[in-house]
Amino acid sequence: MIHDLQAVLFDMDGTLVDHFDTIYRCYKYAADKLGRPVPTYDAVKRAVGGSMPVTIRSFFADTELEAAMRLWTEKFDEIHLEGVVLLPGARDLIQAVTQHNIKAAVFTNKSGVHTRNIIESLCLSDSFSLILGAHDTHYRKPEPELSSIALDRLKAKPEQAILIGDSPFDIESAHCIGMTSYCVSTGSHSSQELIEAGADRVFESLQEIADGHFS
Repeated sequence: MIHDLQAVLFDMDGTLVDHFDTIYRCYKYAADKLGRPVPTYDAVKRAVGGSMPVTIRSFFADTELEAAMRLWTEKFDEIHLEGVVLLPGARDLIQAVTQHNIKAAVFTNKSGVHTRNIIESLCLSDSFSLILGAHDTHYRKPEPELSSIALDRLKAKPEQAILIGDSPFDIESAHCIGMTSYCVSTGSHSSQELIEAGADRVFESLQEIADGHFS
């Protein structure tokens, strides 16, 4: 399949980077400010993937959402470059993809502005043909419009693209327009959960994909 590939799209949180501690600190900050019980780290990690405005509804009442989102964003603006851990194999896989003249993209529900800042801090900006995140369009994963916009900008066909992610949101984002879905169990869901959600292939890490498919 590698010989036919035009593009590889990478999810951000749980796929390219572990940023869960920083994200959790934002939920804790908002809960503390509003006098609410602080959600557990595991609960926050499980919820990540559907974008903050969706995820935050699991932890705050409807009457608190506006204030909670404002507080969360306030804290994330301050600390989003902290606690970023590039996951094993990420740099190797990105390098291998680009060396095969395949376009690499970041495709995430994390804010596009924050994502570009983080990718730049990791010295990876030049490796990506596209970084597409929340607020860059009117859409979010898994809306098919967002997947279509990404491939249009990459000038790639769905049948010649792979979306690598860590959650059912990523699987749906791929399959809704005919892309192949690869998943890694380095994020919010186990290998078995990803298999049951319909991923085309599931791997333990990005390093496994780099070694097995792009070496």
